Amino acid sequence: MERLRSKILAGLAVLSLAGTGITVAATTGNASTSDCASCINLTSRAFSGDITAVSGGTAQAGQKVILSTGLSSADFILLNEGTVQDFYNAGVIGPAVGLTWPKNTVYEFEYTPAGVQSGLCLGTPRTAADGVAVELENCGVNAQTTWIPLTIDDIGGFEPVINGTDTNVNTPFVLTGGGAGAKLTTHKLDLVAGTFDPTEMWQF
Repeated sequence: MERLRSKILAGLAVLSLAGTGITVAATTGNASTSDCASCINLTSRAFSGDITAVSGGTAQAGQKVILSTGLSSADFILLNEGTVQDFYNAGVIGPAVGLTWPKNTVYEFEYTPAGVQSGLCLGTPRTAADGVAVELENCGVNAQTTWIPLTIDDIGGFEPVINGTDTNVNTPFVLTGGGAGAKLTTHKLDLVAGTFDPTEMWQF
């Protein structure tokens, strides 16, 4: 968010901006809404027919994020927050990410059902590790809602996406899908048949 980036560029090491925590009425099942012209679809290479959706369609912190089938559009907007170097200099992102990918772009994915910003972003409840659930968290508070695509590892338009809390340089913890209905998690970047695991490769 522009709000978060301006705080970081001002050199603040502690980000006090909390998400608004607006609760949006749940939609039926995992259906997305159709009134978000600027929303993007976040799709896994392994499950190209599925896109990210909020379980139950309820905008509240802690709500799980899944891959859902049969949706034509998602309810997330992509927020360019600046560079990894900006976040590292502000003390938000640690050295494993800050010193390894300083020029990469940092993004947040804000849940925006019916085009209404919720103040909730794709994030983790704690430091990324194998099997940590990806869920809605307040945007702009800490590194848990920041994501860094590894553009250098792009394959056919898909690339791994590191969580900003990552602590592992050689095998970073990345966004990982598990098929339709399964919750998203973070997991170490793996190789399968000599290439990156397709469940860890994303396009948006």
